[in-house]
Amino acid sequence: MNRDKRQVFRHQLSVPLAAKMRVIEAGDKPDSKECNHKIYIHDIGLEGIGFSTDPELTKHTDLEFELKLNETLFRVTGEVLWLKANNPEDPNTRASFSYGVKFYLKTEKQYSLVFQEVNRFAIKRHKRKQEIRQMMKEKLRQKGETR
Repeated sequence: MNRDKRQVFRHQLSVPLAAKMRVIEAGDKPDSKECNHKIYIHDIGLEGIGFSTDPELTKHTDLEFELKLNETLFRVTGEVLWLKANNPEDPNTRASFSYGVKFYLKTEKQYSLVFQEVNRFAIKRHKRKQEIRQMMKEKLRQKGETR
């Protein structure tokens, strides 16, 4: 039986969320430079993210992310744990490579902020999906009444 090793909630995004990322070079401090690579976040959770981008990175590379969730902009750092090349023939591919990153959450305040924002984000997305489904049902019902 193949089980996912993650023990925490991961919110899968049906539409990837655009964000920015930069590679942290030796001696860099977080927030010392602008995040300059566009990424597409496919899943996000308290411990990390899954994303795709064009730059080729290596395992254990330190990264800094600039994310906007719920109109809150924050920066978080993390480490590449896995990577894979994407199939360029796949029409759903948004970038050349996919990565999994584990966040470095050093303080209780950082942990709490990420937890709060990811949960709020997931709840808002879920509510929006329900609203869209309800609107579609209503439109179909109205179409059926006019025929």
